[in-house]
Amino acid sequence: MNIIDKTLYHQIHPFKLTTDVIAAFVAVYLLWQHQWIEGLILAFAVPFFISLFMLKLMDFEKQKQSRFGKYVKKNMGRTMNTLQSLGLLAMLAGGWFHLLWLIGLGLLTIIYTWINGLIFRREVAVHGTKAQGSRGTK
Repeated sequence: MNIIDKTLYHQIHPFKLTTDVIAAFVAVYLLWQHQWIEGLILAFAVPFFISLFMLKLMDFEKQKQSRFGKYVKKNMGRTMNTLQSLGLLAMLAGGWFHLLWLIGLGLLTIIYTWINGLIFRREVAVHGTKAQGSRGTK
């Protein structure tokens, strides 16, 4: 498996998901308390180093072959990753400025990135043609 695939599929490993969720919420709490150094380290450095560790030492073939892996391959591109980052930044800013609505908006943005493929079905190209039953015009 190449590094691009590993980078994609490590996102859905239970260890990575758990780490990211806990780090985000604890970072928001720390920023709420105006502990900005600890909050930013937890929000960015911890997930970064966990990812490095995982990419170096772990295999993600199980995630790649799963239904969730196929979903992520189809629906999680640069746009969704950018929206996830913006959602996290909104949550962190909401924590710093004590704005619950901004934390909620950031959380909803992140949730949207994970479920967007369920809301907006994507067409699947098969050898340069549209798959049967796909929506859209030719």
